[in-house]
Amino acid sequence: MLWRFRREIIFFVFVITGIFFIKHNVVFKIFSSRNASIEKAIQPSVEDIILENENLRKMMGLKQKRGFSKIIYANAKSISPWVFPSQIVFDKGAKDGVKIGMSVISGNGSLIGRVVSAEEQSSSCITLYHPDNKVSVIIPRTGELAIVEGISLSVSYPYLRIRFLPPQCKASEGDTVETSGLTKLFSSSVKVGTIVKICPSKSEPVVQGFIKPFFTNENIKTAILVE
Repeated sequence: MLWRFRREIIFFVFVITGIFFIKHNVVFKIFSSRNASIEKAIQPSVEDIILENENLRKMMGLKQKRGFSKIIYANAKSISPWVFPSQIVFDKGAKDGVKIGMSVISGNGSLIGRVVSAEEQSSSCITLYHPDNKVSVIIPRTGELAIVEGISLSVSYPYLRIRFLPPQCKASEGDTVETSGLTKLFSSSVKVGTIVKICPSKSEPVVQGFIKPFFTNENIKTAILVE
């Protein structure tokens, strides 16, 4: 009998206590330091959100301006070498829709290179500096066509060679170079770089020179893979 009476008192105390907490809107948060650190890791910072939104705006702008059928935002996992890189590995792969041959473009719309391999969860790109990369280009001011290619000799960095300009070349230092769109590898009118020197070829009846690619002055930790 006494135990039953005590249980009723305990129950009554719990009821009164519950009513008090509800009335005064008291909320208990029970969490460990581990849960707090996990929550912090999951929630992106304000800077990350701003950067992500800016990249998305650039992607949408490029898609509307160039008419790309596919655009994939990717982060660089590795860049080799870090200064004037020739190869970049991205965190997006075949499962994300990446295909071999896709162009790699910076957030500001300048050409970085092209995708040469696509694994399930990653992809590899060779940049304009790679000696295997050759790009058909046009100088918009003069309408002249040429080929831009990477140079294996590091002494030429940060420049690329521009070849096969006509003998009576009208292009000059400071002219902008863009993709011509004459090959399937790259879309047309993508910015490539600026001519820094024009000179006659010693072995060919054409004019050659050097250009500085735009992407060397940009943040290539992020890029857009387009088709």
